[in-house]
Amino acid sequence: MVDERVKTSNISIRLPDEYRKRLQLQADKRGVSFNAHLVRILEIHLMNSGFGPTSITSANTDRLFEIRSELAHDNVDETVWAFFVEEPKFEKERAYYLLGLGRTVIRDWKVKDKPTAAKEVGLALLSYYNKKGLEIDRLSWSQFSDDGRRVLQASEVPDTMEEFLAKLMDQTWKDEFVELTEKSQDIRRGRSESALYR
Repeated sequence: MVDERVKTSNISIRLPDEYRKRLQLQADKRGVSFNAHLVRILEIHLMNSGFGPTSITSANTDRLFEIRSELAHDNVDETVWAFFVEEPKFEKERAYYLLGLGRTVIRDWKVKDKPTAAKEVGLALLSYYNKKGLEIDRLSWSQFSDDGRRVLQASEVPDTMEEFLAKLMDQTWKDEFVELTEKSQDIRRGRSESALYR
Protein backbone atom coordinates (compact mmCIF):
# COMPACT_ATOMS: atom_id res chain seq x y z
CA MET A 1 0.00 0.00 0.00
CA VAL A 2 1.35 3.44 -0.94
CA ASP A 3 2.06 5.70 2.03
CA GLU A 4 -0.24 8.74 1.69
CA ARG A 5 2.61 11.02 2.85
CA VAL A 6 4.68 10.03 -0.19
CA LYS A 7 4.33 12.33 -3.18
CA THR A 8 2.78 10.50 -6.13
CA SER A 9 2.39 11.17 -9.85
CA ASN A 10 -0.29 10.02 -12.26
CA ILE A 11 1.07 8.29 -15.33
CA SER A 12 -0.48 6.31 -18.14
CA ILE A 13 1.01 2.99 -19.20
CA ARG A 14 0.10 0.58 -21.96
CA LEU A 15 -0.06 -3.08 -20.95
CA PRO A 16 -0.87 -6.13 -23.06
CA ASP A 17 -4.37 -7.38 -22.13
CA GLU A 18 -2.91 -10.67 -20.93
CA TYR A 19 -0.69 -8.87 -18.37
CA ARG A 20 -3.50 -6.56 -17.25
CA LYS A 21 -5.85 -9.51 -16.66
CA ARG A 22 -3.21 -11.50 -14.81
CA LEU A 23 -2.29 -8.52 -12.59
CA GLN A 24 -5.96 -7.81 -11.86
CA LEU A 25 -6.52 -11.45 -10.82
CA GLN A 26 -3.50 -11.30 -8.50
CA ALA A 27 -4.70 -8.00 -7.00
CA ASP A 28 -8.21 -9.39 -6.44
CA LYS A 29 -6.78 -12.52 -4.82
CA ARG A 30 -4.74 -10.36 -2.40
CA GLY A 31 -7.63 -7.98 -1.74
CA VAL A 32 -5.78 -4.88 -2.94
CA SER A 33 -6.35 -2.40 -5.74
CA PHE A 34 -4.75 -2.88 -9.14
CA ASN A 35 -2.62 0.22 -8.54
CA ALA A 36 -1.40 -0.94 -5.10
CA HIS A 37 -0.48 -4.33 -6.56
CA LEU A 38 1.45 -2.75 -9.43
CA VAL A 39 3.32 -0.43 -7.04
CA ARG A 40 4.28 -3.41 -4.87
CA ILE A 41 5.64 -5.27 -7.91
CA LEU A 42 7.71 -2.21 -8.84
CA GLU A 43 9.04 -1.90 -5.26
CA ILE A 44 10.11 -5.57 -5.29
CA HIS A 45 11.77 -5.11 -8.68
CA LEU A 46 13.63 -2.00 -7.51
CA MET A 47 14.89 -3.81 -4.41
CA ASN A 48 16.02 -6.77 -6.52
CA SER A 49 17.77 -4.36 -8.93
CA GLY A 50 19.88 -2.71 -6.25
CA PHE A 51 17.70 0.32 -5.56
CA GLY A 52 16.76 -0.47 -1.96
CA PRO A 53 16.58 2.52 0.39
CA THR A 54 19.84 3.81 1.85
CA SER A 55 18.12 6.25 4.19
CA ILE A 56 15.27 5.57 6.59
CA THR A 57 13.10 8.04 8.48
CA SER A 58 11.92 6.66 11.81
CA ALA A 59 8.21 5.84 11.77
CA ASN A 60 8.00 6.88 15.45
CA THR A 61 10.28 9.87 15.94
CA ASP A 62 10.99 11.19 12.41
CA ARG A 63 14.74 10.76 13.04
CA LEU A 64 16.67 10.35 9.79
CA PHE A 65 19.10 7.44 9.55
CA GLU A 66 21.59 6.91 6.73
CA ILE A 67 22.52 3.31 6.01
CA ARG A 68 26.05 2.55 4.88
CA SER A 69 26.99 -1.02 4.04
CA GLU A 70 29.93 -3.18 3.11
CA LEU A 71 30.31 -6.89 2.49
CA ALA A 72 31.45 -8.52 5.74
CA HIS A 73 31.97 -12.07 4.50
CA ASP A 74 30.86 -14.43 1.74
CA ASN A 75 31.69 -18.08 2.32
CA VAL A 76 30.17 -21.53 1.94
CA ASP A 77 27.98 -21.13 5.05
CA GLU A 78 26.59 -17.61 4.66
CA THR A 79 26.78 -14.26 2.92
CA VAL A 80 26.65 -11.35 5.36
CA TRP A 81 26.77 -7.56 5.02
CA ALA A 82 27.70 -5.04 7.67
CA PHE A 83 25.09 -2.26 7.92
CA PHE A 84 26.14 0.94 9.65
CA VAL A 85 23.18 2.97 10.94
CA GLU A 86 24.26 6.60 11.11
CA GLU A 87 22.34 9.65 12.31
CA PRO A 88 23.59 12.51 10.10
CA LYS A 89 22.03 15.24 12.24
CA PHE A 90 24.51 14.45 15.02
CA GLU A 91 27.23 12.86 12.86
CA LYS A 92 27.07 9.69 14.95
CA GLU A 93 27.06 6.00 14.11
CA ARG A 94 24.19 4.62 16.21
CA ALA A 95 24.36 0.93 15.36
CA TYR A 96 26.33 -1.69 13.46
CA TYR A 97 24.50 -4.83 12.37
CA LEU A 98 25.55 -7.97 10.51
CA LEU A 99 22.62 -9.13 8.37
CA GLY A 100 22.72 -11.94 5.84
CA LEU A 101 21.54 -15.16 4.27
CA GLY A 102 22.40 -18.69 5.30
CA ARG A 103 23.57 -21.32 2.80
CA THR A 104 20.24 -23.15 2.60
CA VAL A 105 18.30 -19.94 1.87
CA ILE A 106 20.73 -19.09 -0.94
CA ARG A 107 20.37 -22.63 -2.32
CA ASP A 108 16.57 -22.78 -2.02
CA TRP A 109 16.11 -19.31 -3.56
CA LYS A 110 18.47 -20.29 -6.42
CA VAL A 111 20.43 -17.09 -5.87
CA LYS A 112 23.05 -16.44 -8.54
CA ASP A 113 24.55 -13.22 -7.11
CA LYS A 114 24.85 -13.92 -3.37
CA PRO A 115 26.31 -10.55 -2.27
CA THR A 116 23.66 -8.49 -4.09
CA ALA A 117 20.79 -10.64 -2.79
CA ALA A 118 22.08 -10.51 0.80
CA LYS A 119 22.53 -6.73 0.64
CA GLU A 120 19.01 -6.13 -0.69
CA VAL A 121 17.47 -8.45 1.91
CA GLY A 122 19.38 -6.60 4.66
CA LEU A 123 18.12 -3.21 3.48
CA ALA A 124 14.58 -4.62 3.14
CA LEU A 125 14.77 -5.99 6.70
CA LEU A 126 15.80 -2.61 8.13
CA SER A 127 12.90 -0.94 6.29
CA TYR A 128 10.53 -3.66 7.54
CA TYR A 129 11.59 -3.19 11.19
CA ASN A 130 11.12 0.57 10.83
CA LYS A 131 7.61 0.13 9.35
CA LYS A 132 6.79 -2.15 12.30
CA GLY A 133 7.57 0.79 14.60
CA LEU A 134 10.95 -0.48 15.82
CA GLU A 135 13.61 2.23 16.18
CA ILE A 136 16.39 0.86 14.00
CA ASP A 137 19.27 1.93 16.23
CA ARG A 138 17.78 -0.07 19.13
CA LEU A 139 17.47 -3.49 17.49
CA SER A 140 18.86 -6.68 18.94
CA TRP A 141 18.51 -10.33 17.91
CA SER A 142 18.60 -13.41 20.13
CA GLN A 143 19.64 -15.74 17.27
CA PHE A 144 23.34 -15.61 18.23
CA SER A 145 25.24 -14.47 21.30
CA ASP A 146 26.13 -11.23 19.48
CA ASP A 147 22.95 -9.10 19.56
CA GLY A 148 23.85 -7.32 16.32
CA ARG A 149 23.91 -10.39 14.06
CA ARG A 150 21.00 -11.87 12.10
CA VAL A 151 21.31 -14.57 9.42
CA LEU A 152 18.11 -15.82 7.78
CA GLN A 153 17.65 -19.59 7.58
CA ALA A 154 15.48 -21.62 5.17
CA SER A 155 12.96 -22.61 7.86
CA GLU A 156 12.03 -18.94 8.44
CA VAL A 157 11.35 -17.73 4.93
CA PRO A 158 9.09 -18.51 1.93
CA ASP A 159 10.28 -20.47 -1.11
CA THR A 160 11.46 -17.46 -3.14
CA MET A 161 13.16 -14.16 -2.49
CA GLU A 162 10.31 -12.34 -4.27
CA GLU A 163 7.75 -13.89 -1.89
CA PHE A 164 9.88 -12.93 1.11
CA LEU A 165 10.26 -9.31 -0.02
CA ALA A 166 6.50 -9.15 -0.65
CA LYS A 167 5.84 -10.40 2.90
CA LEU A 168 8.18 -7.75 4.29
CA MET A 169 6.35 -5.03 2.37
CA ASP A 170 2.97 -6.38 3.47
CA GLN A 171 4.33 -6.76 7.02
CA THR A 172 3.02 -10.32 7.12
CA TRP A 173 6.39 -11.90 8.02
CA LYS A 174 7.38 -12.20 11.67
CA ASP A 175 10.93 -12.17 12.96
CA GLU A 176 11.01 -14.46 16.00
CA PHE A 177 14.46 -13.24 17.04
CA VAL A 178 14.19 -9.44 16.90
CA GLU A 179 13.90 -7.41 20.09
CA LEU A 180 13.67 -3.68 20.74
CA THR A 181 16.06 -2.57 23.47
CA GLU A 182 15.72 0.46 25.73
CA LYS A 183 18.90 2.13 24.46
CA SER A 184 20.56 2.56 21.09
CA GLN A 185 23.27 0.04 20.28
CA ASP A 186 26.07 2.61 20.53
CA ILE A 187 25.04 3.33 24.14
CA ARG A 188 24.76 -0.39 24.92
CA ARG A 189 28.28 -0.84 23.55
CA GLY A 190 29.86 1.83 25.68
CA ARG A 191 29.25 5.30 24.26
CA SER A 192 28.41 7.71 27.05
CA GLU A 193 24.71 8.62 27.13
CA SER A 194 25.64 12.30 27.34
CA ALA A 195 27.24 11.95 23.87
CA LEU A 196 24.04 10.68 22.28
CA TYR A 197 22.83 14.02 20.89
CA ARG A 198 26.01 16.05 20.83
